[in-house]
Amino acid sequence: MKSGQSEETFVNDSRNANLSLGDVWYVISQKWFDRWNRHVKYDGDHPGPIDNHDILLNAEISEVREEMLENIDFVFVPLECWGYLVKKYGTSSENTAIKRQVIEFGEFSKQLKIDLSGVKIEMVFGEIKIKRILSKSDTVEHLKELMDEVFHVKDTERRLWLKKLPNNYVLLKNDQDKLENFTLSGDNLVIILETKQSDGTWSEKYSSAAKVQTNFERNSSSAFGSHNLNHRSMESDTISTRSMTQANLTRTVSGGLVGLNNLGNTCFMASALQCLSNIPALTQFFISDAYESEINEKNPIGNRGDLARAYGDLMKQMWCGNSSTVAPRHFKSVLGRCAPQFSGYLQQDSQELMAFLLDGLHEDLNRITNKPYINQEDAPENTADSVAAQRAWDNHKKRNDSIITDLFHGQYRSRLECPDCMKVSKIFDPLMYMSVSLPRKEEKIREIDIIWLDPQRRRTRYKIITPREGQVIDLLYAAEKVSGLSADRMMLCELSQAIIESTISPTQKLRDIRDGRYSLCIFEREPQLPVIKVYNAYKGYTSYLKYFGNPLIMQIPKKEMSFNDFVISLTTKMSRYVHLTEEAVQSEDSLPFKIKAVNQFGVEQSHDLCDEDDNLSVHMSSGKPVAYIALVWDMDAKDEYFKLDECNAVDYHDSYRTTKARKNEVLLEDCIEMYCKQETLNEDNMWYCPNCKDFKQASKKLDLWKLPKVLVIHLKRFCYSRHWRDKIETMVKFPLHDLSLKKFMLTSDQSDIKYDLRGVVNHYGGLGGGHYTAYCHSVADDKWHVYDDSHVASCTAEKCNSPSAYVLFYTQQEGSRLNGSSNGFEPMDVN
Repeated sequence: MKSGQSEETFVNDSRNANLSLGDVWYVISQKWFDRWNRHVKYDGDHPGPIDNHDILLNAEISEVREEMLENIDFVFVPLECWGYLVKKYGTSSENTAIKRQVIEFGEFSKQLKIDLSGVKIEMVFGEIKIKRILSKSDTVEHLKELMDEVFHVKDTERRLWLKKLPNNYVLLKNDQDKLENFTLSGDNLVIILETKQSDGTWSEKYSSAAKVQTNFERNSSSAFGSHNLNHRSMESDTISTRSMTQANLTRTVSGGLVGLNNLGNTCFMASALQCLSNIPALTQFFISDAYESEINEKNPIGNRGDLARAYGDLMKQMWCGNSSTVAPRHFKSVLGRCAPQFSGYLQQDSQELMAFLLDGLHEDLNRITNKPYINQEDAPENTADSVAAQRAWDNHKKRNDSIITDLFHGQYRSRLECPDCMKVSKIFDPLMYMSVSLPRKEEKIREIDIIWLDPQRRRTRYKIITPREGQVIDLLYAAEKVSGLSADRMMLCELSQAIIESTISPTQKLRDIRDGRYSLCIFEREPQLPVIKVYNAYKGYTSYLKYFGNPLIMQIPKKEMSFNDFVISLTTKMSRYVHLTEEAVQSEDSLPFKIKAVNQFGVEQSHDLCDEDDNLSVHMSSGKPVAYIALVWDMDAKDEYFKLDECNAVDYHDSYRTTKARKNEVLLEDCIEMYCKQETLNEDNMWYCPNCKDFKQASKKLDLWKLPKVLVIHLKRFCYSRHWRDKIETMVKFPLHDLSLKKFMLTSDQSDIKYDLRGVVNHYGGLGGGHYTAYCHSVADDKWHVYDDSHVASCTAEKCNSPSAYVLFYTQQEGSRLNGSSNGFEPMDVN
């Protein structure tokens, strides 16, 4: 730390330093860092030793919790800053230090980041297993040196094996390979150290498994070429798609457990690709080369087959290659040419990418080379739904017939009714995915303090329930109900420790309150009297004011008030935690503090608070009232007279313990019910009634008619309006197995079709950014895996249900059937 530099400045400047490749940074819990911040800024309580227990999952190997956010759960500090803080404050235990390295990511647009999660390694030598967290940029050579040191085999001939699947091992030959290039097929990256046997030979245990893998690599083309999944086989009931897809896909070299390198903000693309890759029937169609004979290069709205070929090549790399990660550079390049909105390296929406990709593959593989013109008309009023639906489906198939149609297309009915003439319009349209809205929670639990006019009464903390979309007056009424304090005697403020950041108007929208950033506090006040906000501060060793304790408010009567009377009133307000003698308040010179005018940011102002007659001057030279003053304490007097613990003391009301948040979760069934619910069109989206010859706010109702073999459900988490936008974090509970949509089907001859979950796209973070990952069920090992760019790890099925779930992929169960020949589907199993 430089001479004369404050601790606060040194730490903040250090945290803002530029990243350099290979540098070491340390992770500190945000909770401890907030305590440190209060200590150095406002002379708050000592923060104690650095404590990271709340962010550690496994302290022995410095493994941190998943899904943490910087500046909310933790902060990064560089090596020099960490050393300074440890020297001054110490650590709570020997396992407190969480050391992470700066790494490079992105194929084209190189960027630096601190590798928070690292790579979890399980090192195995014989019966000994030791776990470590290493950096993604660490190499095989570094891993060898570490294992040499740990297992004491430095001078012994040895080699390393990567365990990918049970009885599936890969020899790590290239010492310069980075750990991020290897697929994680379990909770750890399992690395086995093998030494030569006593007779100087290698054991057959791992090398024999490697030979089997080599045979599969050599014969992979014949293994997939024996089953061409063409259009006829898709519609044939005599072929078992389950045996065809699952048998072949489980025999591929990598089993599809391959990560996709981040090319620079391409996690949105990787997550969608991983989910589609784990749709067995679709992937088998591409890696068997069946798609080649169906490419439609003449389709004017297609991509001359370029997108289909690029996708097919990528699937072969992921399923038939021998690498544990793939850089989808060629696919990204082709995608950008076909859809310029996905070119470049800005973050995009995974669902929008998925929708374009399915539509683009459909047009590239459309079996219809000459699309007939079909005029879409409402069916005559007396036409049976079954007849109208089949006619609409037949017309759809005359223009659209591809693997995407076979797997992903269903059908729904849209019914519109004029509110005046009761004219009914029915349209049957194709359905490729369902975008369902999420019911929003209408209530919110808020924590709030009340500071009373009674100087002997401690501040009281409450928990109240407020509307989510109401006004601040609704919050004041809720506080009135639990506290008994009338709402018209309340002044609501946002507090940042010892400073009032803002005063909130009763007419302000509740959504504008910045949750989590500041605490909410209500000051009891006398209506109609002017308010002066009073802070406590000291200067310490700098010229800047440092604030401490709780702020309070003073109200000046409309008649004149002498400065001496103001001081007596002020010290009376603080008498619970400030104990001054009568002599100390006799004059301004005898006070242990100086009274200074400050602005709303706490910066000292040049303004005399007394007029010529020694009366309190409540107006500055500009005519504006003095709204803020600071009591600037002498350091010794502060320690002698000011009882900080009592000033900060809080009494907890019963509501703080008894008010519980209702569980913020809904069922997927509730979302689909909203999707199908009747609604009235708004003024911006009116329907033209052919009878009335005018636009009407008709009632609209959607019903499902035909279900696809692969059901994609998009959870609409992003909400937009003219004045605000938001992400809905509601937990949507969805089934892993036996999803049934029977209650939403319009036809009465539908059997109970059931679906199993195959994949989930997750979105973490807020609007305009965040990060995408995927959970997918793999046919390779019949397990669930998490796909996070190049990182792949096994996980439990229960992990799929999270508030981050964004797009769901379901496939029909084996044996699910649609009864009757009029439904337009032949039975097929995609499991």
